[in-house]
Amino acid sequence: MKRKRNKQEPIPGPEHLTEEERVAGERAKLLFKTLRNETFSPDEKDALWNQVGETISQRKQRSFNTFWIAAAASVTLLLLAGVGYLVFYKDSARTMQEVAARGVNEPDETQLILGDKRVISLRKDNSSLEYKDNGALIQVDSSSTIDQQVAGDQQFNTLVVPYGKRSVLTLADGTRIWLNSGSKLVYPSHFDKRLREVYLEGQAYFSVTHEENAPFYVHTKDMEVKVLGTEFDVSAYDDDPYTATVLTKGSVELTTQRQTLFGSKKTKISPGTRAVFDQDQAVLQTHQVNVQQYISWKDGYLALNVAPLSEIIKKLSRYYRVDIELKQPKLAGVKFGGDLILQDDVRDVLKVLALTTGLNYKQQPNERRYVLEESAIKP
Repeated sequence: MKRKRNKQEPIPGPEHLTEEERVAGERAKLLFKTLRNETFSPDEKDALWNQVGETISQRKQRSFNTFWIAAAASVTLLLLAGVGYLVFYKDSARTMQEVAARGVNEPDETQLILGDKRVISLRKDNSSLEYKDNGALIQVDSSSTIDQQVAGDQQFNTLVVPYGKRSVLTLADGTRIWLNSGSKLVYPSHFDKRLREVYLEGQAYFSVTHEENAPFYVHTKDMEVKVLGTEFDVSAYDDDPYTATVLTKGSVELTTQRQTLFGSKKTKISPGTRAVFDQDQAVLQTHQVNVQQYISWKDGYLALNVAPLSEIIKKLSRYYRVDIELKQPKLAGVKFGGDLILQDDVRDVLKVLALTTGLNYKQQPNERRYVLEESAIKP
């Protein structure tokens, strides 16, 4: 039988709770907090309910506190069963992912899609955007400016960089983002004072401005990267079986497997570390690397540490938006080491690659398709 609280009895504050009651309260809060991220399966609901219930049953004698916590947990579970998440806690990461799915997939030129549906084409191979006046003004390639409305409901901009193009974006907080070929970035028209979030498909290098009370999040389909101020690279191409982060300086926290509450994993990495999340195995692995070989693309070259041709031609195909074929399958394992300058014409790059590896290359007539093959002349 539940005890009725006297109207004059003061409501106990947090300082009067026992450790067990605090744990129960935190678990109840966790339910509310994670509603914005996901809908739980029946097994997950039962598991969390059992955790809360076990803690509550240990302290039944403190009836009022226990009843209050149990009631909060029960209401939360009802909400979970009914609607999956609270409408007023809309997950911005999912919203940005939905915006990315609506964007143009393969434009010929780099495009900026504003929240009001305007589409601005950026014609340079290496374009630049800079947000000013808290996002109300956007400078394009240092030659023109665009106004956008930043008051009212939050809207999202999308920068689409096709294969063969690159772009540098400076946000209103000073954060700089280099987008590689075949990439898409969704971000708010302006940041609020508490949180900075973007969503990435493809590859980008981030130099994040430090703001102690406003963490910066990079979301991908498989990973979340949380930072306060640091530099790092994220690669999340759809045609790669992995998502990877390489940290240059500072510290970041990675969250993987966000689809399920109990399966989510958090990992902190230090400078010089590459973290790779295998999508098929759902496993995150970290190891020390020479970071330059993963971030040199933003400076116009590939720093290759004895890389196989299969990996090199995939990067070149993305960078120049061309098809490159290895005529003999065994050539995929041929290694190349050193710096490969990304010149204006892909043929100049292929000449260097062919000369260094002892191969020949040829262009298919009237096509942007190239073939690397064994030389007919044997040494």
